[in-house]
Amino acid sequence: MQNLFNELSALKITGNVSDNCESKTVLEINRQALALRRANPQLRQQKIALPYDNLINFVTELVAFDGWCSAIYLCPPLVKIPENVLLWSKNDQIGADYCEETTGSFSCALAQTSWYLATSGTMGEPKWCEHSFVSLSVGIKQSDNLQKLCWGLLYQPFRFAGLQVVLQALLSGAELVDASKGEPRTKLNILQGKSVSAISATPSLWRQLLMTKQLHNLPLRYITLGGEIADQTLLDNLRALFPKANIRHIYASTEAGVGFVVSDGQAGFPAKWLDDPLRLPVALKVSDNQHLWVKPSHQGSETLLQQYDKQGYMDTLDQVQLSGDRVLFLGRVTGVINVGGNKVHPEKVEQVLLQCPSIGQVKVYAKKSALMGELVVADVTVIEDADQHSVKQELLKICKTQLQRFEIPTKISIVDNIICEPTGKVNRKLQHG
Repeated sequence: MQNLFNELSALKITGNVSDNCESKTVLEINRQALALRRANPQLRQQKIALPYDNLINFVTELVAFDGWCSAIYLCPPLVKIPENVLLWSKNDQIGADYCEETTGSFSCALAQTSWYLATSGTMGEPKWCEHSFVSLSVGIKQSDNLQKLCWGLLYQPFRFAGLQVVLQALLSGAELVDASKGEPRTKLNILQGKSVSAISATPSLWRQLLMTKQLHNLPLRYITLGGEIADQTLLDNLRALFPKANIRHIYASTEAGVGFVVSDGQAGFPAKWLDDPLRLPVALKVSDNQHLWVKPSHQGSETLLQQYDKQGYMDTLDQVQLSGDRVLFLGRVTGVINVGGNKVHPEKVEQVLLQCPSIGQVKVYAKKSALMGELVVADVTVIEDADQHSVKQELLKICKTQLQRFEIPTKISIVDNIICEPTGKVNRKLQHG
């Protein structure tokens, strides 16, 4: 039976996991995981919830309880767990300490474990989505080159994107360094201290790292973008800074899992993928209202936020546009700004504003209006020594040539920084004015 402990044991993984000043080998983590099972026989085939405290403990608990418990809920802060699920606490274990002695019965997989991950809650109450070790690891790659990497973890590890980084590092035998907390410069200092060579982050976080002017000091060989639209300007900037790196943007979601990977350096994805379902892990289609639908390899739990159609496709609620031989992302259907009955995708406006070379980050969002319902406004950060008046004039010029009148921000504010959510994404909640 496939589970995390058995896979790590069979592959004889030799990587390390680093959390702040502490570092442990995967072999040490496996031994502690066995001891953790031995200390907690009462959890066998039980449903448990794992709160997060630090990366090493988190990984140890995943290795221990996958194949031991019937279900594992990876708990973000303040998310309610089902009533029939036990909240894991080290204080509850029967054994006094992690015993290093192991036996065959504790090293065997005794259950098929369901992994439950919570959605971010950006579209309402967070929902629990069911996965398995197999579905979560379907996109994991292994090779001699990948084993030599050092991954920097910038996502929260209990989220889908962060868990993908954790599993990629563990199952490929690479190093894993936790840099998920702190300001961008703090993260970068941790990454530089460990000579991190592979990073996965949201486009918003990549822009923050670029603005530090220190990103070029990392020996990056693998660059992954996900969670938001990867615009062409950002892709080009990363390619110019790291011409030899493998740069990919991944389309995935907590509900559907990994969808597809784009590695040709262009925004969006090739339109021919819509007609070739065998090319990707998921089949794709575009509906009449321009929603992207995906057919994942596994059917998730019944409480998924999006619904499946009769053919097994799921509405991603992402709106796309066919442009030549590409399919380009416009933005989330649930995030549109209603300007007097006209719908505006904030992500589209952001991509236009980011074409200005003096701009570092952008947040486009709605402001309440008694007359129009909502108005489009924007916050931007500018590079050092840029003349703010000239920047605003250039932004308006770009907008007038590429946007319709109702899409142009009625106000552009230059701010010191744009704060991302813990998920790494920009918060575009409606502002009242």
